[in-house]
Amino acid sequence: MKKLLFSIVSLMLSASAFGELSFDDAYWIVKNGKLTDNVEVWDYDPEDLEEKIPNVLKDTIVDGENLVVYKQISQHFLDVRLKFNANNPLDLSTNYVMMLEYMIPSSHKGTMISDGNKPLWIFGFASNEYNLDTKNATHAETYSMIDAKWGVADEWVTTYKYIYSKSALCDSALYGMNFSYAREYKPGKDYYKGELTEFPYIKNMAFVSIKEGKPFYAENFDGFDLGEFYEENFKGLKKKSLYNGDIRPVVTTDCRRDLMLFRDFLPDSVADQDGSGYIDCELLHALQVESDRDSIVFPGIAIPTGTEKIYSKMLIKKHKNERSLWKDTTDFAEYDLPILLKFNTGEIVDLTNDTIKPIWTKFEGEVEVPAGAESFDLIFKGNGKAGYLVDDIMLSSKKFADVKVDQLVADAFDIVAYVDENGDIVVVNGELVAAYNMEGRKATKDDNVVAIVVKNDKGQLAYKLILRK
Repeated sequence: MKKLLFSIVSLMLSASAFGELSFDDAYWIVKNGKLTDNVEVWDYDPEDLEEKIPNVLKDTIVDGENLVVYKQISQHFLDVRLKFNANNPLDLSTNYVMMLEYMIPSSHKGTMISDGNKPLWIFGFASNEYNLDTKNATHAETYSMIDAKWGVADEWVTTYKYIYSKSALCDSALYGMNFSYAREYKPGKDYYKGELTEFPYIKNMAFVSIKEGKPFYAENFDGFDLGEFYEENFKGLKKKSLYNGDIRPVVTTDCRRDLMLFRDFLPDSVADQDGSGYIDCELLHALQVESDRDSIVFPGIAIPTGTEKIYSKMLIKKHKNERSLWKDTTDFAEYDLPILLKFNTGEIVDLTNDTIKPIWTKFEGEVEVPAGAESFDLIFKGNGKAGYLVDDIMLSSKKFADVKVDQLVADAFDIVAYVDENGDIVVVNGELVAAYNMEGRKATKDDNVVAIVVKNDKGQLAYKLILRK
């Protein structure tokens, strides 16, 4: 099997992340700056509001241009609710990639209106009126996040997000969606006092498909439960009850611990907290595989008829809660990443054939389907040395259009850097973009192992571990 690609370049928010998208049967929410007939804003009942004020989404005109404005004026999580046209509802089985073209004002950038890595845009999807009425965006049946505040401001940005959803949600005609923006802004903070007076604009929003076809299995572990943070366990949030890939994982009987999800979140973190380009609030939850636990198995994933090869991609990084194993060690390359496919015909294949990386890494590969195989188990094993986190799993019968191995390998370059006598990192052949310790925080001179991200004069990015002697 081909050696898998390790890339620190974030493709998540670019069109290339999904290859060629099909707009032939696009489902438009906003088109050319106007809300379409596919949706209508569902206003709140005045009797239910009391003195609360809901947020507003409406058509407007700015400098002669048609735009849709989202007015975040509520601190009560009163998200905008959109009902889909009953004669033409959104179908996530055919239109599962969201395209959003938006612009935010400079006053909303970074941590100006909310602390840490909290997303600006959140979209939730509901299959019936009850769910749309009673659940805000983060409690919807499935939802997606865009952390726009870490991007550019006062410029138009187009982003694409794959919508992970359960088959039951795809099999039903969706009733509507929650539309949320800056729901955790802090009007009482020193850097922002009073209500918001500037608002974001939307030019286009649609749901489209991938020309190569939808993955037959996809899981991002997002849902109701918060899971585990750094050295914190939240009572009542021990187990994930719903999975967007429809398959609940199992563990062997000798496991004495609950299966936990992990939120890779630090309150004082910055946009790109580990140097990978992936933002933690968009990933939200990840499966945590501790080094000393038994295997976590997603059993019986069906192989579509006619599939000759299984193409895989997923995001993986070391488990941050096992920091003691990573603080002073220098043998990172020896920590195996034991992820396996076990076919119902008995064959077992190493899916990654690689080692754990200290930052979010997109692993991609392909496996030939054995003759007669109809299903397989996806197995995440502990390696006895270091734990790891897994997110955004996709398995497909078609080659992912964004696997540009030759180009990315050609763009790679070797970093030349050293630690000087003052303990400072000196880069010889590029600009030091960021330096992080093994906890994901900005590195200091007290950190023995530092991950650096460097940009050369061609604008290419590369990653390297620096060891302080």
